[in-house]
Amino acid sequence: MTVRRVWNENRIRPQRYDALPFRPDPVAPQHPSDVVGLLLDPPDGALALSLGAPRSPALNLGAARLLSTQNRVSSIRGPASAPDPPRLVAPPGKAEIRDRSATLLRFLERVDRSAPRELRLRVWVTQSAAVTDPPLASWRLRHPRLEILSEVGWVAWKRKALDELRQLGRTPPRRGEARSRAEATRALGFYVRDYGDRSEPFEWHASARSASIGAAAVRLRHDLAVTGHPGFKSPGESILPMPTPRPPGPQAREMARSVLRGCLRVRRGDRVCIDSWTATLPEANAFVLESLALGARPLLLYQDEPTYWAATTDTPPEHLGHLGEHARAAIERTDVLVSFYGPSDRERFHALPTPVLSRVREYNEALYRAAARSGARAVQLALGRASPASARMYGVDFPTWRRELVEGCLVDPLELRRRGRRIATRLASGRSLRVTHPNGTNLTLRLRHRTPFVSDGIVEPPRERGNWSLLTLPAGVVSVAVDERFAEGTFLSNVRSSVGLSGPVGEFSRGQWSFKGGRLVRYNYGEGGEMFAQSYAQGGKGRDLPGSVAIGLNDALSISPLLEDQSSGTITLHLGRNTHLGGSNDASWWAWLYLRGGDLSVDGEVLVRSGALVPRR
Repeated sequence: MTVRRVWNENRIRPQRYDALPFRPDPVAPQHPSDVVGLLLDPPDGALALSLGAPRSPALNLGAARLLSTQNRVSSIRGPASAPDPPRLVAPPGKAEIRDRSATLLRFLERVDRSAPRELRLRVWVTQSAAVTDPPLASWRLRHPRLEILSEVGWVAWKRKALDELRQLGRTPPRRGEARSRAEATRALGFYVRDYGDRSEPFEWHASARSASIGAAAVRLRHDLAVTGHPGFKSPGESILPMPTPRPPGPQAREMARSVLRGCLRVRRGDRVCIDSWTATLPEANAFVLESLALGARPLLLYQDEPTYWAATTDTPPEHLGHLGEHARAAIERTDVLVSFYGPSDRERFHALPTPVLSRVREYNEALYRAAARSGARAVQLALGRASPASARMYGVDFPTWRRELVEGCLVDPLELRRRGRRIATRLASGRSLRVTHPNGTNLTLRLRHRTPFVSDGIVEPPRERGNWSLLTLPAGVVSVAVDERFAEGTFLSNVRSSVGLSGPVGEFSRGQWSFKGGRLVRYNYGEGGEMFAQSYAQGGKGRDLPGSVAIGLNDALSISPLLEDQSSGTITLHLGRNTHLGGSNDASWWAWLYLRGGDLSVDGEVLVRSGALVPRR
């Protein structure tokens, strides 16, 4: 009553609530969605990331039959290297602190101006005396959308930056996004990891447009590929110097002799066209000499790789990719085409912007169409892929890779044909195929009397119009499309590879596919699970059907990227599209796993035992 009297005297009324007071839910943590800035200035560094909505706990794969999907994060791996040794330096003075603070403040201002205002940003920096400098602290208070976190020391900061890039690689691609985010962040991880503490400073921030559409990480990858190693403003190893003029070596001559005589069966008077790049010019000259020795008429088409890369940055995309009428006329009158795969820097090629990439690809397509019209016997040598930059991207040793590609071309194609024909005969006539291995692989597939494809290295002239093909060397594999309606069991891979999908490049290991009722019902990866899941989610109809089985024939191959299936005794299982082998699944997506040391039998007859081809009885 006393309270009421006091309220009435002072004309006070209590606040009334129609319901419980509003209590907002806690803000969900935001995850990295793109890279919008990078500063490398040892001992200081900064990585700026835009933050997006939290990811779904599980990807919507669009298939209720997937019982479980267990994926582990693919580590950003690079060449084995020791961590940067610590540098013993004196504590920074006031002048040095001001310089560091000014550098970091300038970087933050550029990132803040270029990033769209609606984006929240997270910046990881190295903890140094500059972080606590008053001007920088004042600037942070005026820009609350930038969350600035720090790590103590250069090595710890690099470790955190790599972890953030891994997290970004897990983010599912946006609808309609053509480039793989996982592949781009993997490449960025290589650059950050390899950046030494004695390198020159490197600073980059995203443009407003690339940040707004979420393509800044892809653009940064391209910029780093163009400038070579970060911190050096001059082109790196991707720009190959012009080789010193010298006669081709004996091994190059032997390879040219084997390909021209054994694979292409060049005769006197044949018109031989050799398409080469800078990295393979010595080998191309060997083909010229061997063609002359056989009485043929060689023509060398040379593409300079430094000029090629300059054109991709200095020329409008619509001016690229055209095959001139004079070059087309020469190809259409050739009898034999030897094409070296190029350019050799595949990391830089994959980093090209999509409009440029689509245009430069048209050149080779036009060249091969002209060769098809002439009915030329044609091969493409994978030796053109090998370079130090490509070896780093694929995660293989460059000298070993190059040696394998040369020795693989020296294997007698008649021996590969003998091995392949026996296996192909059983695959064509058999009904049931079984693959087993002590690691738990036990998969049964059915065959439908389809004609197997044997790549033995021998090029036959096309017998009818439209039947032209381009054979990749080294060769040595038998492939057959299986019955898409039947698959029972599990296939576990024991071969590590950087390429296991029809698109992106990344580490794939310990892949496991389980089938039931003719469809994929479960998958699991030791590495590469997120990349596979994201690609599989966009695979479309037919992605979960068994596609084909392949058996390797070539003893000289083991680690060569994109040719692991040709290693003798290797069993490869393809998922998805198989129309190129005479199957009925026309899906736009495919993937594969490799198995070595396994057994493969057709109707009970063993063709591969413990990873070795069973000889004819």
